[in-house]
Amino acid sequence: MQFSHFDLNLLRALDALLAERNVTRAAEKLFVTQQAASGALRRLRDFFEDELLVRAGRHFELTPLAQSLLVPVREALLRVEAALSTQPSFDPARATRIVRLAMSDYASLILLPRLMSLLAIEAPRMTVRVEALNSASFRRLEHGDLDFCITVPHWGLYHDFGPSADILTEQLFEDDFVCVVDRRHHPAETMSLAHYRAALHNVVRFGSGIETLVEHAWRHIGFEPQIAATAPSFSALMFMVPGTPLVATAQRRLARTLAPPLRLKMLECPVAVPMLDEHMMWHVRNDSDPAHLYIRRTFRKLAGKLDSNHKS
Repeated sequence: MQFSHFDLNLLRALDALLAERNVTRAAEKLFVTQQAASGALRRLRDFFEDELLVRAGRHFELTPLAQSLLVPVREALLRVEAALSTQPSFDPARATRIVRLAMSDYASLILLPRLMSLLAIEAPRMTVRVEALNSASFRRLEHGDLDFCITVPHWGLYHDFGPSADILTEQLFEDDFVCVVDRRHHPAETMSLAHYRAALHNVVRFGSGIETLVEHAWRHIGFEPQIAATAPSFSALMFMVPGTPLVATAQRRLARTLAPPLRLKMLECPVAVPMLDEHMMWHVRNDSDPAHLYIRRTFRKLAGKLDSNHKS
């Protein structure tokens, strides 16, 4: 095979086919017909003299050659995209970039209203796409499918991902944890350790690949709580408490926002849960990108305006 004979128009098709391992999904990603995607795969097979995708039962798997192409092809496309999008000067008011974020519902509640309000004034043509943070988010950040992850850099919480020299982080703000209870079921103004241990708890479960700081603290002290309910997010956790004897352990900022309308009470937590250090994370390839620099400055500005004395 000779590079001079390769049709560069096939590069995006190759990237989509390798990433999706499915002609139909690749076609959807490329916004072309399935017939066009099949034709691209046929031409790629002819060029590489390799099947690239081989059927394994009901699915397709990458051949060894295809596997070796997966990362280099993606990196090449990202570099071309970065080179073409680089501007001598960046004007937020005229920028049309799509900013792709992965964050928890907690981070969304704290940051997104402020972010969208500011962008509506400074960068009204930019688009923000937010997805729920999960165990796949860090791989998506590595592969260029996300611009930022907003989360805590406690790598021990993520069973499927560890520190990487390619992932840069910067702290935005801190928060601690409190107990949230129904006033009628918990009339006391304090939460003793004995009461906490004996209580029924509800807990957030993000998935098999992520452990929350609350679960981490419980495991560290050997506490096995009575779990009466699980929730997919911390805000959902709070909405499960009214009218029940449940004890929810949640971030103080979130509790301060949601407890009053839900008629819940905040109590100091008798268990030492690690401080939540909310960080923004991005890939080193985007470190000098003008749009990225603007968004990072924006997050810093928003975090700086958060009430530093948030305990009340």
